[in-house]
Amino acid sequence: HVQLLERDLTKSIPALSEPTARLRIALNADSLATWWAAAVGNFCAEETLLLDLVVEDQDIGLRRMREGDVAACLCSSPQPVAGARCVPIGTMTYMPLATPDYVHRYFGKGLSETSLKNAPAIVFGPNDQLQHRFLAQCGYHGTFPHHLCPSSEGFVKLALAGMGYGMIPEMQARPEISAGRLVSIAPEQTLEVQLYWHFWRHGGGVMDRLTNALRSAATLNSNM
Repeated sequence: HVQLLERDLTKSIPALSEPTARLRIALNADSLATWWAAAVGNFCAEETLLLDLVVEDQDIGLRRMREGDVAACLCSSPQPVAGARCVPIGTMTYMPLATPDYVHRYFGKGLSETSLKNAPAIVFGPNDQLQHRFLAQCGYHGTFPHHLCPSSEGFVKLALAGMGYGMIPEMQARPEISAGRLVSIAPEQTLEVQLYWHFWRHGGGVMDRLTNALRSAATLNSNM
């Protein structure tokens, strides 16, 4: 965290030439694909702060923090890393979405153990638990065929191509839902995922200000 501390020092002593701070952050792909840029854009411009973003699932992101590889991590785990703070940022709503043709083909008679067992799903990666959480809500705990797609944008494109149904952030899919290109296979079912911001306690003033900016953006953002 030396570079951030040096940056704070130059804020206090204007005679020093001001370095450009670079912050390495691990975050989940869905946040990066939706609300993250709008939340940090003005802050980074005002602070002349550069970001080194690493897209990871929560377990690997927190492991990178423990190893000192990243200065902060945005994920869905509330368990703090030793020496770091953990604050809630906001909630993302996920919906089980597919094309109308897909829903008619696989769920024309509604959701059942048989249809959930046979309908191809789209899963972000082997550690993605959203699909399993949704199926558990439906009372299904068995196996199911699925595509693996480690890209938020690609995930939506696969769904639009009729290749499967998947858990997609409502804010990301809103245009497709409004246009009727994607519909929910279970309109009464959604998943709420709470996001947490993990950062080192002694990350300096830049980290504190970034944390405040994220919390303010999440509070004001009606999409979260």
